[in-house]
Amino acid sequence: MSTEVPNSVQAYIDNAINKNSINSWSFTLGFLLGQITVVLLVLAFIKFMLLEDSKNTNKKRPILFPSPISATKSSSIPSSSSALSTILSKTFYDPIHHLPESTDWLNVLLAQAINLYRDDAQTNNRLLRVIDEALNSGLKPDFVGPIHLTQLNLGEEYPLFSNARIMPTEKLGRMRAEIDCQFNDQVTLGIDTQILINWPRPRIAVLPISLMLSVVKFSTTLAIEIVNPPDTSSYVAISALPDFILEFDVQSFIGSRTKLESVPKVTQLITSKLRNLFLDRFVFPNFRKVEFPDLIQKTPIILQEERNNIKKAIIANDYSMNQESELYLSSTSANSRFISSKISKPVSGIVGKDPPFS
Repeated sequence: MSTEVPNSVQAYIDNAINKNSINSWSFTLGFLLGQITVVLLVLAFIKFMLLEDSKNTNKKRPILFPSPISATKSSSIPSSSSALSTILSKTFYDPIHHLPESTDWLNVLLAQAINLYRDDAQTNNRLLRVIDEALNSGLKPDFVGPIHLTQLNLGEEYPLFSNARIMPTEKLGRMRAEIDCQFNDQVTLGIDTQILINWPRPRIAVLPISLMLSVVKFSTTLAIEIVNPPDTSSYVAISALPDFILEFDVQSFIGSRTKLESVPKVTQLITSKLRNLFLDRFVFPNFRKVEFPDLIQKTPIILQEERNNIKKAIIANDYSMNQESELYLSSTSANSRFISSKISKPVSGIVGKDPPFS
């Protein structure tokens, strides 16, 4: 026995199913539109509040330096040790019992030099131009726009050096001077620049950045050593010992219309980069090198090599000149014989008379 569903009931069921499918599609469509709206709002905020149109704006870690403790030949160690003992005895200096010396005279001289730079920064702005050119040199990355120096404050205090002493190095027969340095002040450098957004096309937008960087404390022990390698020129190696203190104060403003002030991550990144730069270029065993003048930079080995090269050049030049002389003489002799044969040959029909060209 078959039961048929009335037409009214079937129509009601079909209508209910159609309404449910329409409601489900409407919910999905509304959810997608809502997500797209949120993404567009976030992009619009970044574009109009933080970024700035590029048309409205003006245009590995470093390589470690070699250690100042250079390798020397084993045959030169006894002579170096003997020479150092002679120097210490004649200068009446005992590295073990000698007390650290005062460097007040050095502090006074450096303070006068620093005072000259401070006066110049306030009047002539020459120091500002030098720093501005250095910041915009070829070392600047491609994604960084022009850097404009906005503030330079060299502070009011002076670095103080103290406790100068002579200490032995790791190499036998070598000594170095160590001097404590203390500087507590507010040396400030302010710059304005832009981070260039180069995707999906170059300079599509720029992110303005203003930085205010201050060095508030610096404490270290400077090591000064004279290095005389056997194969290169002599130099003075200046470095800071690893137990240094370097503290910064960083203020940052990021954005165009809406500015993000002193973001902790940005402060941490800049401080870390500056400390790593100081470590890689100045902290022992890395160092800064000051070469001696030409008067004493040449070693006997280099001088002998230069003499040998000069002798070889002279010999080669003399050989070339001799070859050219022989070629010239041989060609001259051949021409002379040819001219003599022409002159001595009699002219037919005019025998016993002077040649027609006489």
